Amino acid sequence: MPERPEPATPFADLVDGFGWRSPAEFIRVYAAVAARIGERADVTDRQVRRWRAPSPPCPQPSRQRVLEAMLGVPLEQCGFRVPPHRRNPVIVPVPVLDPIPELRERRPDPVERRTLLAAVGGAALGIAGMGAPVPAAAYEGPRVGTDTVTDLRAGLSGLYGLDDRFGGATVGPLAAAHLSRVQRLIDTGQYPETIGRQLRLVSGETAEHVGWLAFDAGDHARARHYWTQARDTATELRDNSLAVLVLASLSLLELREERARDGLDHARRAAALAAPWAPPSLMSILATREARALAMLGDSASARTTLASAARLYEQDRGSRPAPDWTLFHGPAELASAQAELFTAVGHHKAAVTWLRRSLERQEVTYARNEALHRGRLAGALARSGEAEEAAHHIQQGEALLTEVSSGRAREGLAVARRELDRIRPT
Repeated sequence: MPERPEPATPFADLVDGFGWRSPAEFIRVYAAVAARIGERADVTDRQVRRWRAPSPPCPQPSRQRVLEAMLGVPLEQCGFRVPPHRRNPVIVPVPVLDPIPELRERRPDPVERRTLLAAVGGAALGIAGMGAPVPAAAYEGPRVGTDTVTDLRAGLSGLYGLDDRFGGATVGPLAAAHLSRVQRLIDTGQYPETIGRQLRLVSGETAEHVGWLAFDAGDHARARHYWTQARDTATELRDNSLAVLVLASLSLLELREERARDGLDHARRAAALAAPWAPPSLMSILATREARALAMLGDSASARTTLASAARLYEQDRGSRPAPDWTLFHGPAELASAQAELFTAVGHHKAAVTWLRRSLERQEVTYARNEALHRGRLAGALARSGEAEEAAHHIQQGEALLTEVSSGRAREGLAVARRELDRIRPT
């Protein structure tokens, strides 16, 4: 009787992508990584097969550390049910080089293969031109290891902080330069496959952030281009964390362009991907986006229910579990702003003013761009409610912030508020 084919699972797909298809190959790599990080290499053929099966058992903590160092991703993204207190938001991969020379001889690293082909091609051109062959060493690129990946991640984290303070139009070129650096290292560097995966993941995350900065600057076409690039990287790497981030961003873009149905679809797809592993604060962000889309579609009852769920999710978390850096903006101010949008959608502008005041009061002082955004929204709601003097005050304060923040979104929001004010109080 022929052997039944092994079912496809996230863990098996990722392991096979590295080329460790047989348990014996996997165990050799596992042993090498375990030795490097000081853990025991006590894994059996039977254990590897159980990990590759559907609904795999969660490994012991020491084995979890080895597997995450091997694969470069949190185990919950590989189909394992990892308890919340054992989830690691940042994974540092361990390069695997010399301990398994027989695997390297049989299946060269893609980057080393490119270096070899370049050298061979250069030699052939030298012979054809009756000149001396170019030595292979001349084509060697920089060696990339864990320190480089850590440095690239630190640079990306720094860009997040600059965005909060100075806005997308100012920080966008810096992020684009950072993305170019990552892509250059991918194309020219020498590294093992574990590091290669991390480089491609940083590339996808940086492309997503370049897209976000373009969105904040008001360049929606550029934002969509980079978010599509980041989504392709997430699909290639089967990285659900990046996929969720991109879908959440695309949802916001669709809402901004008043394509509520598409925004709702993106938010729900992101929530389905994130549900097995995401902290409640991330799920709260996605529920908030869903509620906004429902309100735009005219389903007020579902929008209220969904936003109430978003608030409960946020209260469940409140920083008790690690969350991705990009979620740190979310909190009481964002939830209050979303509640105001629900009232605005049904024309209850005075109620919207109440919630927008709360949102502004809860803004953190370090988020100058967000303060400018919220002042514009509050000013618009005040103008629609007939409160001309207070609306003018918030427009003035918001425009003052634009001297330090270059945000197309904030500038447009204040311009809309100015038009609302001029409608009820012509100059």
